Amino acid sequence: MKKVTSILAVAAIFLANLSFAQSVTETIPKVMAAMGNAKTMTYHFYAQERMNDGKFSKSDVEFKVIASPIKIYAKANLPQSAQLIYEGAVSKEVRVKKGLKLSLNPTSSLLMKGVHNPITRAGFAQIKKILETSMAQRKGEDLSSYVKILGTVNYDGKDCWKIEINDADYKIINYTVAAGETSVWTIGKKLAISEYKIKELNDIGDEVKPGQVIKIPSSYAKKTTLYIDKTNYLPIYHKMEDEKGIYEIYEFKSLKLGVNLTDADFQFQ
Repeated sequence: MKKVTSILAVAAIFLANLSFAQSVTETIPKVMAAMGNAKTMTYHFYAQERMNDGKFSKSDVEFKVIASPIKIYAKANLPQSAQLIYEGAVSKEVRVKKGLKLSLNPTSSLLMKGVHNPITRAGFAQIKKILETSMAQRKGEDLSSYVKILGTVNYDGKDCWKIEINDADYKIINYTVAAGETSVWTIGKKLAISEYKIKELNDIGDEVKPGQVIKIPSSYAKKTTLYIDKTNYLPIYHKMEDEKGIYEIYEFKSLKLGVNLTDADFQFQ
C-alpha cells in the first residue's frame, strides 16, 4: 500500500510539473501582450536596488501613468521626497517640485541619486523590453528550458503565478563602444541591460567614447523572478539577480488599470 501511495505521489508531482512546463508557452505570450496593452494605470511602487557600495537603496513612489504618448506623474517619498512630471510629447525634461520648481534631464545625477532607473521607465515597457531581448538572444531554444512556472503565490492580495527565468549564459563580457555611442544610456537602451551596472563595472560616469573597451553584463539578469497576476497577466513583482545575488526588487502594489486620467492628474499638487 505504501508503495502504491508513493507511486501516486510521484505521478502527481510529475503531472503538476508537466502542467507548469506546458503552460509556459501559453503564459509568456499573454504576459507580453498584457504589458503592451497596459495603457493607463496607477500604482504604488516599491523598490530595493543594490548600489555600488553593496547596500540597498529603497524607493517608495506613487505613480500615475499614460503609456502613449507617455505621461507620468510621480509622488516620491523615498529615496527623496519630491513630485515629478514627465510628458514626452511636450518636453524631454522632467519637471520637478522639491521646494523649488525646476526642469531636469531624466538621467541627471540629482534624479538618479539612489536609483537604477529614471522615472521615464514607469509602467511595464522596460521589463517588456528586457524579456523580449532575453528571448531573442535564445531564439530557437525551447522556452520551457529556461522559463519555469514554480507554482502560485499570494501577493498583494492577488493570486499569482511565480515564474523564474534563468540565463545560464550570463557573464561579464568586454564590449567595444560603437560609433555614435557616447553614453552608457545609449548602450543600455540598445542592449536592454542596466546602465547603472555598466557604470559600476567600469567605475565610470555616463560618458563613453567610440572604440573604448568596457565591461558589460551579457544580459540584464542571471535570474529573474516574476509574480504574474492571474487576473491580468501583468508582472507585479520583479526580482533581478546577477553574479553577486539580488540586484533589484520592484513591486507594483495597488495596481489599477484602465484608469481615466486627465490633464489635472499631471499637475503638481
